[in-house]
Amino acid sequence: MALIMAIALWLFAVNKHTGDLNEDIPLIINPPPGLTILDTSSVQVSVTLRGPQILIDQISDMVKEGKIKARYDFSDREEIEGDKSSKTIRLTRKNFNFPQEIRMITLVPNEIDVVLGRLESKYLKVQVQKKGVPAPGYEVTSEYFYPHKVLVTGPASVLKESEVINTVPIDINEVTNEQNRTFPWNVDLEQSLTYNKDGKYVSLPIRCESKIKVWFIISAQEDLKVFKGVKIKVLHPDDYGFIVKLKEDYIDINFKGSKLTLDSLDSKDIIAYVDVGTLIPPGPYKQPVVCTVPEGLKIEGKLPEVHVDVVSRKEDQKED
Repeated sequence: MALIMAIALWLFAVNKHTGDLNEDIPLIINPPPGLTILDTSSVQVSVTLRGPQILIDQISDMVKEGKIKARYDFSDREEIEGDKSSKTIRLTRKNFNFPQEIRMITLVPNEIDVVLGRLESKYLKVQVQKKGVPAPGYEVTSEYFYPHKVLVTGPASVLKESEVINTVPIDINEVTNEQNRTFPWNVDLEQSLTYNKDGKYVSLPIRCESKIKVWFIISAQEDLKVFKGVKIKVLHPDDYGFIVKLKEDYIDINFKGSKLTLDSLDSKDIIAYVDVGTLIPPGPYKQPVVCTVPEGLKIEGKLPEVHVDVVSRKEDQKED
């Protein structure tokens, strides 16, 4: 009996001790069928609550966890004229999921202005969005996607001014041509449309269940690079009995092709030569320069001819 009385006294003391709570609570407005919410004068309300301290503490925790909300449901019979219409709704304690023991002392604002919009469906063109850049030395050379148009359901006033719906951004950062075999990608569409309202861009939710198949072709970037001072070698048989003198020992060569290959190439790596195996004195001769072309590159322009003097070793000794 003593234990029962002690518990009863404790419960009486706890419930008798009251507390106050001031909180900002999110407001959820559910539109009627066929309509959507275009705008509201407020997306939250401020309340002052009073009740047993133990419940006040619980509600404070529930607000922080997002479990306490203000909710207003429009009647299913609500109708509007035209594409949009303004309404004023009034909130009361019934719009909150508070325990019965909690009293609501203040509610600000208790009236909310709401703009309702009529829903309609329309086909919009798809626009592919990308983010990031391919790996160094690579670029997107072509892209293809399907379907090109999708059926979108949203506010009639916004759809009338809209022609395009975006995909969610596709991350192509650091991709190389190895990714070409991973395509197509199934890409979602953004579930909102943006419009200009009084100089500010506002996004409104829409519905579109389609997915887009996207193909990208990633290729090595091409570039043009001038290699200056390439040494000209002289090519002849081992038993060639003459001395060859070049008027120009170095030339400049333009290569075009993969940027990765060009960046890794140095003038010392390029082999350029003239073949004098069939030349005999007296000279001089004009011989074309021949160059070995690294894989993936090609020579831009025409290689020059160089002035070649061919003399016998005896005549060279006389000159000395």
